[in-house]
Order: sequence, then C-alpha cells, then structure tokens
Amino acid sequence: MNFVRFQYHILIYIVVLYPIKSVLSEPHGMALGGHYGIHDEKEHIHSTERPCAVCPRHGVCVPHVQCPAHVRPGSRNPQCHLDGMRVGVCCFTGRSHAAESDRKFRSSINVEDVKAAHNQSRQKLKQWLGHAEGLQNEHYAVVNATSPSYGHHLSMVTYDKRAQKLGRGALLNIFAAQELKSRQALSDDDLAMGFTDHTDGPYCPPVPSCPHAPSRYRSIDGNCNNQGNPSWGAVNTGYGRLLPPSYSDGIWAIRISANGVPLASARAVSSALILDGSHPSRTHNLLFMQFGQFIAHDISTGVVFTLGNGSPISCCDSNGEDVLPPEKQHWACAPIVLDEGDVFYGQFSQRCINFVRTQLAPDFDCSVGYATQMNGASHYPDMSHLYGSSAEKLARLRAPGGLLATFNDYGRELPPLTHRKECLNVHDGAACFESGDNHGNQVISLTVLHTIWTREHNRIARTLAGLNSAWDEDTIFWEARRIVLAEFQHIIYNEWLPLLLGSKTMQVFGLTPSSGYALSYDPSINPSLTAEFATAAMRFGHSIVDSQLTVLSPQHKGVYESISLPEVMFQPSRLRIKPFLDRLLLGLMWQPMQSVDPFVTEALSRYMFHGGNPYGLDLAAINIQRGRDHGLQSYNEYRRLVGLEPITDFHQFPSSAAQRLSTVYTSPEDIDLWVGGLLEEPIEGGVIGTTFANIIADQFAKLKRGDKYYYEYGPDINHGAFTTNQLSEIKKVTLSRILCDNSDGIEISAVSPNAFLRSLPGNDPVQCDSPLIPAMDLAKFVV
Repeated sequence: MNFVRFQYHILIYIVVLYPIKSVLSEPHGMALGGHYGIHDEKEHIHSTERPCAVCPRHGVCVPHVQCPAHVRPGSRNPQCHLDGMRVGVCCFTGRSHAAESDRKFRSSINVEDVKAAHNQSRQKLKQWLGHAEGLQNEHYAVVNATSPSYGHHLSMVTYDKRAQKLGRGALLNIFAAQELKSRQALSDDDLAMGFTDHTDGPYCPPVPSCPHAPSRYRSIDGNCNNQGNPSWGAVNTGYGRLLPPSYSDGIWAIRISANGVPLASARAVSSALILDGSHPSRTHNLLFMQFGQFIAHDISTGVVFTLGNGSPISCCDSNGEDVLPPEKQHWACAPIVLDEGDVFYGQFSQRCINFVRTQLAPDFDCSVGYATQMNGASHYPDMSHLYGSSAEKLARLRAPGGLLATFNDYGRELPPLTHRKECLNVHDGAACFESGDNHGNQVISLTVLHTIWTREHNRIARTLAGLNSAWDEDTIFWEARRIVLAEFQHIIYNEWLPLLLGSKTMQVFGLTPSSGYALSYDPSINPSLTAEFATAAMRFGHSIVDSQLTVLSPQHKGVYESISLPEVMFQPSRLRIKPFLDRLLLGLMWQPMQSVDPFVTEALSRYMFHGGNPYGLDLAAINIQRGRDHGLQSYNEYRRLVGLEPITDFHQFPSSAAQRLSTVYTSPEDIDLWVGGLLEEPIEGGVIGTTFANIIADQFAKLKRGDKYYYEYGPDINHGAFTTNQLSEIKKVTLSRILCDNSDGIEISAVSPNAFLRSLPGNDPVQCDSPLIPAMDLAKFVV
C-alpha cells in the first residue's frame, strides 16, 4: 500500500497482493488523490485543456466531487489549479446539480392534476397501511426473535415515534410524484434535477421552532444549527445526494442494469466478489476500525420500515427457505434472493436473506419528488449515541449532578442497563446496556467505547463542578457535553481522518485543524450526510474488521483469549469481568486491522448475528442491496464525478477480478459503488481508494464548513465558542489521553501516543503521565 503520515516517522506499509487483492490501480497524475486514469486510458474529458489560473465567469475552483454539475451532459466546467499538483474544476453552480438558470418555472402545471395526485396519494397510502395492518397478525410476516435477521432489526430500529409519522408523509409525497409523472406533469429530468419545488406535496413536515437568540449549546436533535435552514442536519431528516438517484422509475423503484434487466442478486455479487481473507495492516490497528464505527453510528443511523406496532418485517418464508409471495409481502420488502446452489447458504436450504427498505423522509420545502431516505440520527458529530437525539431520550440518560447515568458495577462505571430485550445473553448476572442510539450492544468493542466516553463526560462534569461552585447541575451537564463534543471532533479531524485520507487530501479539502480559530464556516452549505457516504463510502470499514478480537493481559504475559466476533454481538456481559475492559482495549491497540480491499471476514459475510443458528447474515450482500435501495448510481458514475475515467472493460481490473466481475455484471456500468470502491488501491498516505476518499473528504468538509457549532469556530460564528486558551487545551487531547483517563487502570498503565497505530518504532507505548500524552487543563474553563 502507500505511505501513512505519522508524527514521528513515515511507516512504509506493504501488503502481499493476492490474486483478487491486486485491485484497480490508477497511474499517478494530477487528479485529486494522486490517481488519474488507468492503464493506457486518456485523462478526464476536460484534461485536454490547460488548467485555468483563474476561473472564468466568477467560477470557483473546487475538487471535482464538490461540483456535481460538471458531469451533466453539455456542461462546460474547465479545469483549474487547486494547488501545485492537483487540479479541480471551475464551478458555477455551487454544490447543486444545476444552476438556478437551469431551473424550470412550471406555472403551467394543471391544478386539477395536482388535486388528483393528492387524492390518489392519500388513497394509495390508506391501501398500503391497511395491508400492513393485516400483516401484524400473520406469523409469517414478523421476524422470529431467534432469526439472524432479528439482530439486524435491532441494529436498524428506532423507538422515536416521530419517524413513523414523517415516513408516512414521505410516502404521500412520492405517491403524488408517481401520479404526476404518469400524467406527464413531471419529466424524468424534473425529478432527477430536483426541479419539483413548484409542486406542493400532500404532506409538509413542521418547521422546527428555534429560539430567537441562538443558543450557547448545540441542540440535542440537530435542529436550529442554521437559522436560515433550521432543519439541516437534524434527526429524522433525509440524506442528501452527490448525484441524482438511479431509481428504475425515477422515483423509488430499485436500480436495474444498464441494459434494462434486473441486476444480479446482491448475494450473488457478494459470493463472487467479496471473499474471506486475511490481509493485516502493518500500521493501523483494530482501534482505528472500531473508532470508525463509533463515528459512523453517531452521524448515521439507517431507519427501516416496521409494522405499525413496531414489529420487524419478514420478507422470507419458513425462516429463510423461500421468498414470501408478493401478496404476502410488506410493501417495504426487497428480499435478497439466494441461488439454490449457494456455496454456503445452500447447505441450510436457505433461499432468502431478509431485507427491509429504509424509511423515507419528506422534504421541508413541501415538494414531491424522488424518494429520500431517513437518517435516524442527527447528521452532525454530536455524540448522539451517547446523549440521544431527543429531549425524552436525554432525560433517561442523565443523572443528578450534571452526570450521565451509569451502572455501578462494584465501583466501576458502566453504561446504564436497559430493560429492552435486545441482548442475546439473559442469564442471571448478564448485562444489556442503554445508549443514546439503542445500538450500543451491537458488538462488545463498540460497547467499550460507549463506556469510555460516558466516563469522560462524568470525569469532566465532576471536575467542572469542583471548579465552578456556583454552577447548577444543568450548567455542569451542558458545559461538560460542550467540551466532550469538542474533544470528539478534534480526535476525528486531527487523528483519525489524516490516517484515513492522507495529508494531501486533508489539505485540499481544508480538513486540517487550524492553529487558532477556523474561518471556513459557510451558511450556504448543507452539512447533511450524502447517501453515497452513508451507504457506500463509509462502509469501507466492513472490510477492515477482523474475525477475532484479541484480549491481551500483561499480567498473564500475552494473549489472554481470542474471541470470535459473532460471539460478542449483542452479548456484552463480558464487560462485567473486572479486568476485561482494559484487556480488550490493549488488544484493540495491538491487533492489526484488516486492509481495505474486496475481502470481508466470514464473521460478517456468513455468520453475522447468527445467535444459536449455524448461519447468519451476509453483511456484504446487505451493503450492496442497501445501495440499490437508496438509488445509488453505478460505480462508474462516481468515477466520473471525482474526475476519473470510467471503466469500459472488466479487463482493466486484474484478471481474477475481471473474471469474477463478468459473472455477475453484464457491463462495467452496472458495478455497485461499494464493490467498485473496495477494488481501488489506496491513495497516497491513506488506506482507501480515490473514489471513496473524495466522497468521505467532501462529507467531512461539509460537516466542518456547514456546522456553526464546529469546535474551532470563534464567537463571531459559534455562540458557544471556546476562548483561545480553552481551544488550545482541547487541541492537546488525543484518544490516548481519553483512554488513559477512563480505563480501569487494572492492566493499562501505558499506551502508544497515537492510539490508532500499532506499537511500532516511533509509536512505542509510554506511561500515561508522559508529556507525549498531554492532558487538558480544565482550570482554563473556570467561569
């Protein structure tokens, strides 16, 4: 692989290339990320011209990914210099797919057509809900609690009652769009470009009510961050898009092949291309992987449809032995069909993997249009999985004194216990923990991070209470939360992202933390996550998971135990073993993560959430199907978007990959984004390929530039800004410091200065009181 920048050394990371491991390689050139075309291909369509020194027509020079209009047919976006070596495009449309001048004023839409669409929409929703209500009493339509799919349901379910109402409103609006399209009142171009804001939808969500004076503290649900657009980034709002969706009907029907036939089953693609294999990283450890999942859970929670009573929907008959016939299926079903001779599932007579489509969210402009999927978390990095995304949830998570509630396990603080039956171990003494997003028990290494950050809040709250005797418990709580969120954001941008993207990509996208206050806030930028980020690019992390968790014990002079990953999914009770938290943290810092490549451990592709069954779910197949559910365009379209030439022949991949691709895709134009992204070699200094790197860098740039409460902004932007002295203290914080302050201290006394890299020369473990792991001085936060 390439080079990974580290504060002490540049560590060379070399991986032995297996047959399909020889992934797509881009010759180095001038495109963002260091890759520009492949093999003997010509450069991007605009590359024949010399890049502009200054963009014409008041255009702005940006990375290709930040100007989606440049891939529209007939677009004219000359190249320009981003820096000495990188090129971007001159953009004249902001981040929109089209300019305002392209927007059509459609006053000619017939009022009678709109009324008919509204009536048709309400009638159709009534029919659908009636059908769904009838399924509640049918045993075949509800997932059995012993099924692997039940674990997946627990990972996707929301207990927020607002989501269901909003989801029904979104259905009303897409039904209206379908009716208007059938009446030729809307064209495919209207739908793709979002030229539908002149049509009132049958349902319009309520606009958030914001305080007249901006708050010092970030809201719990993400509302009111942007005064002009108060719903941007809020919980239960829709994902954005880099490109218009690829729905076969333009509105919600799942994508089909470029030649007009259904795509191969997501399981067939997974079985052919996403194999089991072990290619350990020589630099990055498993804590890097686990922190990535922790970030992802905070900013993105896919919410699936459920039956009206909240029960999980089953799309498979006889516990997976067949697909339910259409008349018995819920309308949100999109089951993954298995071949009869499936190399793994065939031996268990399985022909169906349960898959329920993502809940939809209505647009706040009241327009009809294509389906937009709902994010059940706020889109901001605001630790919603620690604090919740609603006032009701937060109230259940708080404790007196400005603290977060905990379970006192013989003097050790663990997350509070939950009464919901979402864990598989139910014997006496078993533990099942509460979290802000209800998913903290998904895997025990994730539960460990929930524990560490819960303790960090309480550590800071107690210190602040001692330093500010006049503060009441509310002030203590909100000030502690404000500091914890700043620490979390700083670790993301200062430690985690540079190891993912490399220093050059960080610089081009403006992601590197400043020396003082940042000056990049732009209220016109919508920070909401894109569907491409949430359902494909950020899921690179599933490739770096290891099948085993290694538990280390210095007292036992080495490996204490090795645990199969599926055995600790929704089974967190080992945390009650007193030295376990320290031992697992040591293991996560010592154990290498897997490389980013088209390999996913069988723990996820065959045995995920298996419980007492001999088989589980295939996460790779679910990822592929989720991308199709969200209407992601094909991999080639995103290559074009980021400034790369499309793949025109499978043989542009190494021979073994080409052969496998051709067995499940009829054309390179059909390759799913998640699959194609994993086939790319990593960019310089990072661990992911060019396409994913651009999508992820663009998203974190939006989360920085479009978030008024981003920790580096000064008082002219952020009403809860830190003083320059306080900000300097926050910028001392590393994840290593968080671990030192909040582990049990039973077997952890030393950690590496960079907790995300293995203990290699230059990153050897040091004692927690070492100056290499500086501590924040909370005395600077005395008011």
